[in-house]
Amino acid sequence: MTNKWDKHVIAHWLRLYNRLTGSTFQVVDWPDDNSTKKNIDAMCGDKNGRTLAVEHTLIQPFEGAKEDDARFLQTLGSLENHPDLVERGYAYQVRQTVRAIPTGIDWQEVPRETIKQLRSILPTLPECDVEVVIKGTKWELPLRVTKMRSNAADDGTFGTGRFWPGDPGAELVLCALRNKVPKLSASSADLKILLMEKDAVAGTVEHQFEQLPDTTEVRALLSAIDQVWSVNTVSLGTDGVIFANQVMPLIWDHSNCCSLNVETDDFWRVTR
Repeated sequence: MTNKWDKHVIAHWLRLYNRLTGSTFQVVDWPDDNSTKKNIDAMCGDKNGRTLAVEHTLIQPFEGAKEDDARFLQTLGSLENHPDLVERGYAYQVRQTVRAIPTGIDWQEVPRETIKQLRSILPTLPECDVEVVIKGTKWELPLRVTKMRSNAADDGTFGTGRFWPGDPGAELVLCALRNKVPKLSASSADLKILLMEKDAVAGTVEHQFEQLPDTTEVRALLSAIDQVWSVNTVSLGTDGVIFANQVMPLIWDHSNCCSLNVETDDFWRVTR
């Protein structure tokens, strides 16, 4: 079943697509809502009777990203600009590695101990990158702390983040093609489009797509649909901006790379 966020992304991408192409497509049905079978996410139509089938998939920056997001947000991520950790005149950036929070521990203990231990450690650190290890009852959390002097009048900042793993390659894109293309290609529409959403700063769909192997399987999957678009939603929830780029067929001048502010309707595209 197409969830609320997927519908949100598809609807905003369709607005962007219409602005880019001068089309009038609107969603006329959400087929995946009305059947136990695997159907496409959205069927769209325009004033001229043309139809457009849309299937959405999320491409994670690395395997297990959603699970790691949840752990990060409940631990180190929850301490962003915590009043006990900011220091006037200094900017701190504190990062942990992906998968630093293991299963089987009390996640609530992590931020408590991190605050308690960093509160005394931070003022003693030199202005450079250092590693600090926070120790709990059954866990250790290595942190990379960057301390930088700012204006003496500044209240200070305490930023948090993660070190991303290496390039994920094409495997996640290939899995998406295997899962999504069969039902998209089986739909009855004039144009069949796969949206690959990226909701993280790390990596790009374009780079992962470029690494797809030139195999009989990949060629068959791609030939069964008409277009593939990358959709970046990292700023959609905060600034109301959605970015999109057609990655197949590739537009030589990248003029289909565009964005839309869904609140102000401001539109931008690459021009050559």
